[in-house]
Amino acid sequence: MLNTNATIEDVYRLALPPATRLLTGREFLSRQVSWACSLRPSPPAFPKLDGNELALIDMDDLRQLDPKMRLERVVRSLEGARIAAIAVEGDVNHAAVDAAQAGRLALFRLPDDAPLIQIERAVIRLIVDRSGYIAQRSSELQRELNQIALDGGGIRKIVRHVHAFTLLPIVLLREDATPVAHAGLDDLGEAEQQNVLAELPNLVELRSWAAAHPTGAAGGDDVGLLPFGRRGAAKSAFTEAVVAPVVAGESVRGYCLILRSGPASEQPPSAAEAIAAAQGAAAAALEWAKQNAIDVAEERMRATFLDELLAAEIADEQAWIQRGASLGYDLNRPHVAWFIEAAHVPEWPAPLLHYIEQLGVRIPYSRRDQGILLYWPIDNPASGRELKAVAANLIAYVTAKSSRAAFVIGIGRPAVGPSRWLESQRQARESWRLGKEWKGAPVTYFGDLGLYQLLTVFGGSPEAARFYRKTLGKLLATDGKNVELVDTLEAFFACHGNLSQTASLLHIHRNTLTYRLERISAITQLNLDDSDARFSLQLALKLRPIMK
Repeated sequence: MLNTNATIEDVYRLALPPATRLLTGREFLSRQVSWACSLRPSPPAFPKLDGNELALIDMDDLRQLDPKMRLERVVRSLEGARIAAIAVEGDVNHAAVDAAQAGRLALFRLPDDAPLIQIERAVIRLIVDRSGYIAQRSSELQRELNQIALDGGGIRKIVRHVHAFTLLPIVLLREDATPVAHAGLDDLGEAEQQNVLAELPNLVELRSWAAAHPTGAAGGDDVGLLPFGRRGAAKSAFTEAVVAPVVAGESVRGYCLILRSGPASEQPPSAAEAIAAAQGAAAAALEWAKQNAIDVAEERMRATFLDELLAAEIADEQAWIQRGASLGYDLNRPHVAWFIEAAHVPEWPAPLLHYIEQLGVRIPYSRRDQGILLYWPIDNPASGRELKAVAANLIAYVTAKSSRAAFVIGIGRPAVGPSRWLESQRQARESWRLGKEWKGAPVTYFGDLGLYQLLTVFGGSPEAARFYRKTLGKLLATDGKNVELVDTLEAFFACHGNLSQTASLLHIHRNTLTYRLERISAITQLNLDDSDARFSLQLALKLRPIMK
């Protein structure tokens, strides 16, 4: 819940001019303010003071009231009247600051030529109609931030504007707790900045808070407070963070944090903190939604480019190279097709795109029913084997965040020129399909397939299909009935026709093996003692994963 009475901090952040400086008394900002009154240039200097007022002093009016009157004396006098704080327009000497410190008062230095009468009215309106005034200031900040977003100012300009409003450090996080932008930490050294970022609430803490504070709740419950400081990190000056979720649709897409310094108070967020956090989060949601819409449009353009390239009979490669350049692709370089199937990866293919973005590579890609097709640029026109390591790093990157993630990735050979892209895609698909069939390593490179490279080309012909049906068709005709016979045949060839070794491999008696081999010969009508028949059966078995 938010504070319901106006405090010195509310006045400082919401009613005093933006260039106002707090000279002393930060620890007293949570005190309540009951009224505002200005020093008069003629007696009495102030109306009757009841306590907890904000005293506004123009040094020119003080000199007109009494040329010999010093500011520190006025401060001590106001301390006796139990006022809440003092704001001064004009020079403030060290003696006045010392007097305010001794009197446990907050002392502000207003900017020159600040209109005191308007400041007094603004403070009084904040006190009298606090909810209305806060709503107005919140709406003003919302309009300013929305305009920044619509003008293309970007997320960093939004964050800087929120910092200028609240005068407190702000950090914007993605949903995985990764910092996106921050402002108000520039006065810190690089090492101290990194220390502050290391102490931010972690993903578990943020998600636990979000689960306990459903978005859209009334009464300011969308803004809360989290302790600051990560285990194992050096302590910084910040102890708490006011937090608001960045919500898109019904999902939390990130967090806006306003950092508090000084001793941990566990005081509810002030009005200014709540406005800054909530409106900063809303502006970030708008900016990310806008960027997402742009990304979707660009993705469609790039996917259309790739789909059209693969469907075209390319007569003029230079035209496609120029079209690719307009989308940021260098089609003069060799490109290697990948086909990626991923399971149990939240928001796929976003992790893939983040990984590619981190590497700084421009990659054409398109979604397919069974996965993602992409083309990775390389410099070696002869081999794409080096990309196996890149694919392995991708898998490690994703599984570090999603432990249940599973991948099957097929990689083709390099395509030199757009006219060869279709061939590389076919190779990638075959590598993916064989890798999925074999259930071995998650990454399969076409150049490592050996005999299967030849069989992949041969397997697409009608002659191969007829040969496959003639040789193994009867054995496979009844699904499941002769599965053990096919396994027996594969084991027989794996053991180079040695009956004892085959029986041992299958964990069956030698007589059982002999019976099965006789059944195979009867069904296929091929003599296993004949070398040509054996070769035909071996070739058909090798074709099996390709013909499926």
